[in-house]
Amino acid sequence: MEYVFGTKGRIEVLKTKGDHHTDLTGYHQIEREYPDQTITDSFRIVRKLDSREDAEGGCYDWYEIDRHYRMTDKTGPLAEQAAKSAAELQDALCEQDMASQEHLTTIETALCELDAALNKE
Repeated sequence: MEYVFGTKGRIEVLKTKGDHHTDLTGYHQIEREYPDQTITDSFRIVRKLDSREDAEGGCYDWYEIDRHYRMTDKTGPLAEQAAKSAAELQDALCEQDMASQEHLTTIETALCELDAALNKE
């Protein structure tokens, strides 16, 4: 079901589009998720204004609404980016740790060889 919010003169209108007609009453909350955000619309149906069908069988209904409140939440993508950044940082730290261990091993090997060379004489 598709929901389109708009105005008609001084009233706020909700249009629904789907494969069947709707019969909405009372309070509703519609949540739509997009890649960059989640939009939640809360509203109350005042009355049904019209109902029609198109040639392809699409069903349209128009409602007068009030007490409409829209909340936009963009934290999902931010949380994903933070998790990705944390994973990248962890990978970089692991690589740095491995490089440090290799460097330490090289120094220890060189010291052992130096010690062996000095104690041979």
